[in-house]
Amino acid sequence: MTKRVAHGRRGNRPASVPARPRTLLLAMVCAAVMVVGGVALKLDPSAAAPPPREPSRSTPPAGVSSPPPVTAPAPTTTVAPIPRSSRVGPPPLVPVPAGQRPPQVVVVSFDGSGAAVDGTYPMYQFWRDVGRADRARMSFLLSGPYLLTHDQIGRYDAPQLGAARQGLGLAVSGALGLRGLSQSQAVSAQMVQLRDSVTEGHEIGTHFNGHICGQSRGSVARFSATDWAQELRQFDNMVDQANVNNGLNPPIDLGFTSKDVVGSRTPCLEGDFHALYPVLAQHGYLYDTSPTGAATDWPHRGAATTGPTPLWVFPLTGIPLYGTHRSMLSMDYNLCYDQDGCQIDRSYPAAQTASWRQQALDTYRQYFETSYGGNRAPVFLGNHFEMWHAGAYTDALAAFVHENCSKPEVECVTYKELALWLNQVPPDQQAAWQAGQFPHLLDLRPPAYGQPVPGALVPQPAVAVPGAGPGAASP
Repeated sequence: MTKRVAHGRRGNRPASVPARPRTLLLAMVCAAVMVVGGVALKLDPSAAAPPPREPSRSTPPAGVSSPPPVTAPAPTTTVAPIPRSSRVGPPPLVPVPAGQRPPQVVVVSFDGSGAAVDGTYPMYQFWRDVGRADRARMSFLLSGPYLLTHDQIGRYDAPQLGAARQGLGLAVSGALGLRGLSQSQAVSAQMVQLRDSVTEGHEIGTHFNGHICGQSRGSVARFSATDWAQELRQFDNMVDQANVNNGLNPPIDLGFTSKDVVGSRTPCLEGDFHALYPVLAQHGYLYDTSPTGAATDWPHRGAATTGPTPLWVFPLTGIPLYGTHRSMLSMDYNLCYDQDGCQIDRSYPAAQTASWRQQALDTYRQYFETSYGGNRAPVFLGNHFEMWHAGAYTDALAAFVHENCSKPEVECVTYKELALWLNQVPPDQQAAWQAGQFPHLLDLRPPAYGQPVPGALVPQPAVAVPGAGPGAASP
């Protein structure tokens, strides 16, 4: 298997054919391994993700309307505007005159957002490079313990379980740095990436702290409102006290505080939203992106699964897997699971991973084209910092961003920007958009399905820094 990594280099991928059809599955989103210091750490079975499930009544397939939303008063929270200095990506979203087309909003988001993958790939830097090169701002949903050294992981008091310990079945990890860095250096590198991404206009949201799913003790699926409040308090502490918690001297200015975090996604998309959403609203949050929904639906405040809430719900959506009659969620893990059960420890011939890469890209393209030429419902793509199957899904997403974020009327922005913009959209105007009551636009640069995207960035590995010490590396 060819090893490819590093941020910044552009390259092409060979064309391929779609993978063979499989049984229709809608995967829950929870990776079965966590990367710790370059080692794939298998989780205890009680903490591992549940197997993918069939679409439920609350998870309609693509093209099918979801249950009517539950309305609630608009929030009164005032959020400071995003600084414009050093911003990457498109201009800010602006009001749309009545009767005109809305922009095609695309939100690319990442769960966890640790600085490095496998101790080798400087993935946070890579996606910042993609944003700068391809006119995109992104939402990085941070796992709080990535701001702790491994010997400080016990500061996280997991609801229903107690103090965490690095390397146990408890699905939680401290800082994920490049190989050769000390733990303090890894936390510092994480903080610098967060700081610089905020300066560029990207968003930091929360993916909470632990990552235990299913029905085992300590699972987020069993969290009460008290448990969720405990999670948020601890996340806030990990952000606001990162320098103190890790003894960093001189301290690093993150450039934001926990009060600037206004959105969330739960681990595995699980949890009792009736318990969670009031806690999020009390913390001044604007949105959550844990429920699932239909690709053709414009966002609502609340959903049938959440109860009345002032929060915007930005769901991962059911979309067709290209070349099949199956539906899946719009996330990299779900592509991976559908193609081979996401057996990321297995090695495959280059032709097979190239086929999966192309199918992933074409799936994203098909989702985008349906909305771009249709009612312009926002496109939501959920992802992880990963190199699964020789980087198939990372490559596919970077190619998608390169191909589409510079098209006319396309705005690749953050969830936070979308929420602030929707706050200003009159309900009757959004209803007209939902119904597609505006002149539609023909895509003058349609995708070449089955073909790669020339010029897209691909990840590259970190390289050793001369004189920086044994094993030291630089992105």
